[in-house]
Amino acid sequence: MGFMAHAGRWADPFTARTLCEFVLLTALLMVFGLAAFIAAVMPAQVEWLPAARRLWIIVRASSLTALVMAPITVISGAAAMAGTRFIDGAALLPKVIERTRFGSVWLAAAPILVLIAAAAWIAPASRRRAAAIALAAAGMLAARSFVSHAIDFGPAAVLCYFIHQAAAGLWGGALLGLLIASAQRGVEPAAGNAIAWRVSRLAGWSVAVLVTSGLYLAYRALGLNLDHLLYSAYGRTLVAKVTVFGLLAGLGGYNRYQLLPRLEAPSMRARLINSVRVECAAMLAVAALAVLLANTPPSH
Repeated sequence: MGFMAHAGRWADPFTARTLCEFVLLTALLMVFGLAAFIAAVMPAQVEWLPAARRLWIIVRASSLTALVMAPITVISGAAAMAGTRFIDGAALLPKVIERTRFGSVWLAAAPILVLIAAAAWIAPASRRRAAAIALAAAGMLAARSFVSHAIDFGPAAVLCYFIHQAAAGLWGGALLGLLIASAQRGVEPAAGNAIAWRVSRLAGWSVAVLVTSGLYLAYRALGLNLDHLLYSAYGRTLVAKVTVFGLLAGLGGYNRYQLLPRLEAPSMRARLINSVRVECAAMLAVAALAVLLANTPPSH
């Protein structure tokens, strides 16, 4: 009975949709963030070192993951709309694509996913290629904005939701890029320091954008009603997300003002790498809460 109850929870359409969207969103953010990191943050002298090749491996794996997970996510979304099991969602797919904005948006976005995967796997690695992949991945994030709760509040909220996702992708990609580049041999200390300072500046702007856009989206979803924040599932999920985000931002501030100015010391470099590892883990937690929030109806 315990096993059956456990299996039933995993078969729940809400749970299935949330898990699928978490994997898809993580893959898209990694493609966007890492491609942008390769194109705009990584110094030219690091471009062909093993660190850069590792970054391209992750971009390619993430693009393939997104391509595979997109139809699975649409099926899980169809099942969640109908309140039925995930396995029954495939039969509903034609109607969902034909009759809902959710289905039509994902149908229109499918060629972008194919383009991203083709650019990552077929074409040779280069900064221009990375910039093109980042641009296409931004298109996918924009598509997700048109099937989010933001659509209920008008074009400004949809744009704000897209900007919120893009800032998160840039921050996460920069952190992961810094972690991989700093941990690899062959990267000169000067180049490693340059990457760290560029990532720090990008992270600072990303945090500012995330806070501003997050406040606007929270206001549109909850208004100024404290009861909506404290006593609704959406509000409590938002509080959890903001709490983890606050810890993440605080850790980023510690890195910026305590570790980076003393980065010349080998011990500080090791501490920075360990701290960035924790930041990357916290980013995954924020992404999970963001997906949970996106699948929780606002209290309005």
